Amino acid sequence: MPCRCAFAGTGYGAHDRHAALPSLALPLRGNRIPTLGPKRFHQGNYGYDVRVGAAGNEVGAAGDSVDRLLRDWDRERRDLDFSPVGIVTRLARVRGHLDAGLQQVFDRYDLTAADFAVIVTLRRAGAPYRLPQTQLIAQLGLTSGTVSVRVDRLVSRSVVGREDAPDDRRVQLVRLTGEGLRLFDEIAPVHLANEDRLLSALGPAERAELAGLLRRLLASFENSTARVIAPLGAALLPAHIARSRRAGVGLTDPPGLLVAAPPLAGTPAAAAGLQQGDLITTVNDCEVRSCIALEELLSGAPAGVPLCLSILRADQPRRLQLTLASQGQKAAGSPSG
Repeated sequence: MPCRCAFAGTGYGAHDRHAALPSLALPLRGNRIPTLGPKRFHQGNYGYDVRVGAAGNEVGAAGDSVDRLLRDWDRERRDLDFSPVGIVTRLARVRGHLDAGLQQVFDRYDLTAADFAVIVTLRRAGAPYRLPQTQLIAQLGLTSGTVSVRVDRLVSRSVVGREDAPDDRRVQLVRLTGEGLRLFDEIAPVHLANEDRLLSALGPAERAELAGLLRRLLASFENSTARVIAPLGAALLPAHIARSRRAGVGLTDPPGLLVAAPPLAGTPAAAAGLQQGDLITTVNDCEVRSCIALEELLSGAPAGVPLCLSILRADQPRRLQLTLASQGQKAAGSPSG
């Protein structure tokens, strides 16, 4: 079965503050790079060509500040793999540019990104556009004190109001007012157009691909507890947790999904012989690094046709046969080595 990827768009949200990510990618002083001579080309470990003009400024094929950082590390410590810096640092720097660009719109309405996050969350809840404050806190992923400050600011502007829940006076609700609804309707089209402008460097297909990749990465952090994959019948831990746990007990730590508990009886996973602690690395030789990727592979597999799972049991590689059951059928599976 060929490897296939499906991508989907994502929504948006906002957070108050995002601490700078610790990184070895320290900023350079100035834009000057040592001159190698006019029109010379060289290639480092990171796979791009660099042209050096007569003025001494390097221009890479990708041409961003992180490329320069990677070139410096390629020169200084070629024994270390700095490729994660190319992603982690770019995510942090892009987020900084996006935050600044989004704030330009919020400034027109005397709002912060934090204020807008509250308005958006209440509007998304649907009529009557209210939520218990505890639920608002959970959806925003912030502390109660931080949310209270946000809400107080919006209450003072009559954008939201506080009220007791009709069936339980101990529960306080936060409700979007008529002014809040009017403000959302005014800002939302401008905000979305601004987001589109900020993404102008990417075409529709590139945006879809990036959204799909970010969805896989974000889901691995948001679903950092064991997740039951329904077609399989096993609870799996994401790859970054799996690597940490295996390394913690002295095992190798290749990327894969860790079976967190004994598979449910009568499921394809149990019939195939999967055990707690097994690491699933491939399905039909397609690498599996996320639960989303696994679900995509399983959803495209016909019932009754055996799939080949590559696993590590401790550090011993094994291959199992997995057969997905059609609805109403019992699962079948067998170890194949």
